[in-house]
Amino acid sequence: MTDNIFSTIPPTKERILKPDYETVGTGKRKRRVKSKTVQALHDSGDIDGEAVTASERWLKDYLFSVHRYADELGEPLPADYIKGDEHTFAIARAKAGERLSEVTQALGLCSHMRLKMLLVDGLSFSALGTTLWPQKKQPDAHKYARSQCALLLEQLGNFYIEKKKKEAREKDTCTFRKNVS
Repeated sequence: MTDNIFSTIPPTKERILKPDYETVGTGKRKRRVKSKTVQALHDSGDIDGEAVTASERWLKDYLFSVHRYADELGEPLPADYIKGDEHTFAIARAKAGERLSEVTQALGLCSHMRLKMLLVDGLSFSALGTTLWPQKKQPDAHKYARSQCALLLEQLGNFYIEKKKKEAREKDTCTFRKNVS
C-alpha cells in the first residue's frame, strides 16, 4: 500500500501542458515531466547546498506570508509550550513578510519576480526563458534563464549567510552598561 494515494495517479493531459512541466528525452522516449529546476541546478553543480537551502527558506517564507500556509512541525512540542492565537499567527506572518522584503530590498524587485516564477510557480527554464525573453530563440532563452537562476540562487544563499553574520556581530556588540557615578 502506498503512503499517498495521489502518487499513483498520473497528471491529466491538460495539466502536463502547463508551463511548470518540461519536455525531456528524444524520439520515442520524449515525454513531459514536472520541472525540478532547483534540483537540476544542484545536480549539475551550478549551485551549492547553501543555495538550495536558501531557496527552500525563501519559499517557506513566501507561502506563509502570502498564502497563510506553513508546514506542521515534525517534532512534538515541549510540555511548557504555550499555544498561539490569531494574533501570534499574524505577527509570525508579518515577520515572514519582513524577511521577504529584506531579500527584495537587497536583490531587487526583478529578482523577487524571478524567484516567484522559479520557486512558487514552478516554471521550467524553458517557460522562464520564453516569458523573460520572448524575442530570443528557445534554446538561447533556456540557457539565459538557467544561468540567471543559478546566479540568483547563489546570491540568495549569500544574502542569508551575510545576514546571519551581521546578526551575530550585532549580538556580540550589544552590551548592557550600568551607569556608574
